[in-house]
Amino acid sequence: MSCYCLRVFRLILIALLAFTGCKKDPAVMQPKDGELPPLPPASGTSIGYLVDGAKSLDLREDQIKKLKEIDSSLAARNDSIDTQLRSMEKPDEQQTEKGQPPPRHNNAPGAQVRTTGDAAKLYALKKANEKDSLDRAFAILDPPQQVKARQLLDERGISAPGGVNKQEVPKQTEDGVPLEP
Repeated sequence: MSCYCLRVFRLILIALLAFTGCKKDPAVMQPKDGELPPLPPASGTSIGYLVDGAKSLDLREDQIKKLKEIDSSLAARNDSIDTQLRSMEKPDEQQTEKGQPPPRHNNAPGAQVRTTGDAAKLYALKKANEKDSLDRAFAILDPPQQVKARQLLDERGISAPGGVNKQEVPKQTEDGVPLEP
């Protein structure tokens, strides 16, 4: 009988350890006021950042409505351009000659894609669409909101109208010496 009691005791002990050892999933973390959202805007455009940051920018309902219209228009125009770019820029498929080892691959994102002059024109058009939309969006915002919006976009690496363009390279002379402004 003692052997039976020992087995029951072990079974009860294992069950207790199993139940007490389980942990609950951690609570879902919500960003606090002032923290940046972890994901890009829902629309995938820079105007989407302004719509997503409506609370921190103190936007009114009419401003949010106009920004959403600009955002959806930009997203539609960029979607059309992206579709054309995907059809143009396909990975470079090199054929190997018989008996030759396959070429060495660079697996970095976009490294195997060859761009063309037409693709460069589409990228320029996409950039112009972005600039036009940002200009229209900033025309809707009040001056204090514009300051906050520039800061919000600057934190995400997007140059806003009236802001400093970080990607601008200083002009150089033919001998490579930068020109002073």
